[in-house]
Parts: sequence; structure tokens; C-alpha cells
Amino acid sequence: MKIEQGEIITLDNNKEYICFSTLSEEGQDYVYLMSNFKPLEIRFATQKVVDGEVQVTVINNKNEKQKALSLFQSRHQQRGTN
Repeated sequence: MKIEQGEIITLDNNKEYICFSTLSEEGQDYVYLMSNFKPLEIRFATQKVVDGEVQVTVINNKNEKQKALSLFQSRHQQRGTN
């Protein structure tokens, strides 16, 4: 089962993040994560289910982060106009 909006997950850094949003684009599942602590941290990650378990990979590459941000911004803008 994939991570859904509103769920709280713990990443490898042992910090909790709230799933703010999810989307799928070109066969890739993205998650937009916000920290559950201060100072606020934002993370973009990909998720996939392998053998029934969700694997989350935080995006660290600058270009990939920008791509994920653009995808989420575009989705938000589309929702705002509907």
C-alpha cells in the first residue's frame, strides 16, 4: 500500500514527515513531505511498492528536486482553476 496524503512516515534520518501531497507522473510516484518538527523541512521523494513494502527514496539531486517541485506546482495550479 502506498503512502497517502495526511500519513506520517519516518525517514532513514529518524525524523517524522507528514505526506502533504502525492502524484504520479510518467510511471513514477512522487510524495511531497513536510517535517513534523521545527525548523520546518520540505522533502520530495519517490515511492514504490516492492514485495508488499513501500520504499521511499528522498530526492537529493537539484534537477530532480526542481522537476518534482514543478510537477506539484502545476498540479496545484490545475486544481485552483477547476
